[in-house]
Amino acid sequence: MSAVIRRAAASLAVLLAVSPALAGPSLRAAALVSSDRVTVGDLIEGADPALADVALFRAPDLGLTGAVPAQDVAEAARRAGVVDLDLGASANVSVTRLSRAFTADDIERAVAERAAAEFGAQAEAMRVTLDEAATLHLDPSAAPQPVIARFAADPRSGRFEASFAAGRDGAVRRVTGSAIETVEVAVAARSLARGDVLREADVVLERRPRVQSGEGVDLAAAKGMALRRPMREGQALRAADLIRPQHVERGGFVTLVYGLGGMSLSLKAKALQSGAQGDLVAVQNIQSKRTVTGVVTGPSEVTVSAAPTAVARR
Repeated sequence: MSAVIRRAAASLAVLLAVSPALAGPSLRAAALVSSDRVTVGDLIEGADPALADVALFRAPDLGLTGAVPAQDVAEAARRAGVVDLDLGASANVSVTRLSRAFTADDIERAVAERAAAEFGAQAEAMRVTLDEAATLHLDPSAAPQPVIARFAADPRSGRFEASFAAGRDGAVRRVTGSAIETVEVAVAARSLARGDVLREADVVLERRPRVQSGEGVDLAAAKGMALRRPMREGQALRAADLIRPQHVERGGFVTLVYGLGGMSLSLKAKALQSGAQGDLVAVQNIQSKRTVTGVVTGPSEVTVSAAPTAVARR
């Protein structure tokens, strides 16, 4: 009879050694959690299922990983009702809080869309700068794109505060920065002198804040125009900086052409006014000292006819 008992005891010992179902609770070396609490089920394998949802610790912030000493886990587990916990060889347990991560670019796009709606602008025209350009971690259940729960902005300064719902517990992540509406303006590609006629290579388009652009002009309006004053590289061109190219300069000498009945007479004169192509300007005949008004018809050329067509000076 004793031999039978001994064989049964030996069989039971083997069964206990090889069957995980009959083994005691053991500590996991690492855990991934999706809530703000770390539970018995997250950290301990083989614990009583009734204890699985009992909280042991506060979880790390979304997207972060923390290390918990194994002895601390054992003490918390004991208070929760887990006994004879096998700590294994790990001195610490690694706990990672799962998250849905959004980059600074993701956040800037979301803010640009919201700010554009608030300001009545286009999202692509908004320039967003975050005070802290960091990855934003939200709950894994968050939408695939960041959703702004609350938004406040000053349209004059562009300063904004945006709140994103971070988790199921109602927590939010606050983001601050500036959102400025921009416009495309023509900018000097190099230093330019007064009177320079703008060519395509002299001007580039850049986006500048609308509040700083003033009377900025676009590329089409700038090309072919002349400068009233010198411009430095990178300086935005304004409508007041541009004039039509001046073919005649006040005080300069011009060729005065008299046209009458298919015939013409040319002589030297002095311009009393500056003018562009098509402008009416006054010139003085150097020989007779007589002042006449003619039309600028080319570089340093003014034409007077018997019945000149009046051209409004621009």
